[in-house]
Amino acid sequence: MNPEWQVRWQALTEQLQQLLAQFDPKADPVSGSLHTLTESLLAFGKDQFEFFWEGFTSGQLLPSMVLPQEHVLRATLDQVAFDMSLIQKIHVQRSQKAFTPALETADKLAQLALNVAITGGLLPPCSVLTYFNKSANIRIIPYAPMALVGIPFSGTKVNKDLLAIPHEVGHFVYHHAPGLAAKLHALIPLYPDWINHWIEEIFADVYAAYVAGPVCGLSLQEILLDNSQEKFVVDDGEHPPNPVRPYSFNQALRHLGDTKVADELDDLWQEQLALRHHPHTFVPYHSTTPANLAQAQELIGQTAVSFIDFLDEQPNMTRLTPWSDGKKATDTLFESFTTFCNKPPTVEQYHLLVDGESVGVCKTGGALENVRLKGNTQTWRDWIKAESQVHKDILLPAQAWTPVFTAGHWPVKGPEGNSDGGI
Repeated sequence: MNPEWQVRWQALTEQLQQLLAQFDPKADPVSGSLHTLTESLLAFGKDQFEFFWEGFTSGQLLPSMVLPQEHVLRATLDQVAFDMSLIQKIHVQRSQKAFTPALETADKLAQLALNVAITGGLLPPCSVLTYFNKSANIRIIPYAPMALVGIPFSGTKVNKDLLAIPHEVGHFVYHHAPGLAAKLHALIPLYPDWINHWIEEIFADVYAAYVAGPVCGLSLQEILLDNSQEKFVVDDGEHPPNPVRPYSFNQALRHLGDTKVADELDDLWQEQLALRHHPHTFVPYHSTTPANLAQAQELIGQTAVSFIDFLDEQPNMTRLTPWSDGKKATDTLFESFTTFCNKPPTVEQYHLLVDGESVGVCKTGGALENVRLKGNTQTWRDWIKAESQVHKDILLPAQAWTPVFTAGHWPVKGPEGNSDGGI
């Protein structure tokens, strides 16, 4: 292996240490969270790099036909650098007073959305930091119990541009709630296979409906309508095609008892589809054979109902007062949400904290919760790396080390993808 990879990692190490020195963990909770986040990234990155460097150099990690060693090392370093740059971005934004009010509101909204899953027993306690980005997204990090939620810069002035937050938090819940993804996939048929590709996005939309109510459904329609006609009918392998996607949200609302506003949202979407030439078919991802949008609409509606039933059946799950009222007319929803944002419900933030070699979250003055060793993922990946160090004579095939490399998905995801980082 080329020793330049070690030099590159050393460069990143030095830059992370310099970043760490910029934070005073005792100054305020945000500085403390960023300090802990940087420490966790440094510990996790070191563990990842050494696992692959030593494993490839010694021959303990057997070759992969699809993932060359250089690709694994490059992607690992790129991922660490991407997260370092994100921490720097958050630090800079948090020092600008003009951004403070909107980010504090966004933090509260994101914690409220997270708390639905936390109090419902789906998630252990987790913290959140929001930041301004070119578009809404979620950064799924494996090394700390924190959601990093990107919001549009326009959120400083336009409150409805914060409405992607519960959807983004839905992605975090999907990836971090133990066993959740497998349980959701078990609720739907295997075929047609395109419905399985959309599960995460459907769940994130349903979670947004569960948390925030109909105002998110109205916001989703606006987001989809600014797409070009070509993109409007595309199946990208992750998101339901635009013409039918709102129906999962609307059907979830209907199943939650908001029938009137769900019907109004259906009617409003039908009016918009008329302006988009009433598409009837789509071409499934990696296929050349058109499929029927009416069938897709029916299936995503059924899936949404199954997901709502799943949430309702959880022993501790309670739908708190949603962010918007299903009894109000659709043309008043955005105005009502602005009122909600101006005085959101009281919520205690969880903050990221390091205690020696342990990392967890706590409320101000509270005990450390959801504790893990610094740099750990709290998954079986930690066990694989630890055991490989103890049993260096045991060779690991690519099927064993690839999930360690991908780290349980380390992507950037948004309501429409917008993936500009991640493996």
